[in-house]
Amino acid sequence: MIAADTELTRRFADGDPEAVRALTGRYGAAVGAAVASSVASDAILDVVTDVFVRGLHDPPEPGSEFGPWLAGLARERAGGFDERAWALAMAVAAVDPAVRPALRDHHLSERPSPLDDDLARHELRLQRRLGHLGEAEEVVLELAEPNVWNEPGPDLAARVLAATAEPVGADTDDAPPTADSTGHATPSSGVVPRPGRISRGLRPALIGLGGAVIVLFVAIIGLSAASGTPETANFTVELTPTGALVDVEGGEITVTERSAGIEIALDAVTLPRRAGGLYYEGRVVLDDGREITAGTFAQGDDVTLWVGTSLTEARVFRVVAGDLDDPGAADVILKADLPAG
Repeated sequence: MIAADTELTRRFADGDPEAVRALTGRYGAAVGAAVASSVASDAILDVVTDVFVRGLHDPPEPGSEFGPWLAGLARERAGGFDERAWALAMAVAAVDPAVRPALRDHHLSERPSPLDDDLARHELRLQRRLGHLGEAEEVVLELAEPNVWNEPGPDLAARVLAATAEPVGADTDDAPPTADSTGHATPSSGVVPRPGRISRGLRPALIGLGGAVIVLFVAIIGLSAASGTPETANFTVELTPTGALVDVEGGEITVTERSAGIEIALDAVTLPRRAGGLYYEGRVVLDDGREITAGTFAQGDDVTLWVGTSLTEARVFRVVAGDLDDPGAADVILKADLPAG
């Protein structure tokens, strides 16, 4: 899902309609649930639409995680943001669509009937996804809120695309802005323009600059090896939150290549402690797409992980939330791209 979001975010920034449909479908309900306490109920759809329109007007930087970035836009637009509602709605969106309506009816019913074995399994997985929010009884009460079960439907994507569509042959880069009723600038024609030619032109330059930095890093390592220094590469990179746990603010890893493999010192103090069969796992994605474990841990303060591979093969590091009782429930919580070794 994270890899898919990265590609979809790039396409979203370019105004790709299919990417807009995919991301509004994935995140639209969470935005609506998170802003519901700050806006009138009959204005929620308009606010959610506006959040995505603003995102297309000023898209995320290359490499940005879509979930946290969109949550920031929603918080700014609505003047308030319910992080628990966001987490609940995102967990609900991860439920198998084939059973989601039945679970929704169960939670919204005043007198819910006992769940059969199949639905009980999906309910357990949902509860474990939300275990960081508190006691199960409290979470069940919050799942009785209809907003966390709402689905945006195709109308949201259609509204966003209609609001951002440019007339054929129109050039809105220099259109004079006017203020709407919320005080935000919009084009005088009512059409939100795509990012200007200058900003688009800067993106390749910035990406090229980033590539030059990596090339310089590799060159320094090569020169050090040629001069007789130990063939050890040390660097520190930031861990980026994916939005799966809204209270997690990221962290960092320091990577050192040893003769036995890669040593990873992890510091992510905002990771909530996990227990009772719940755990975190460090994983490294190799250049051929394979994923190998670097070890498990219960909290993110002063953790040392090891993985038996070389830096030349490692591309991405991830922190995954796992569950001994449900091996399939593995949500990526933090991630970092590793410089080419």
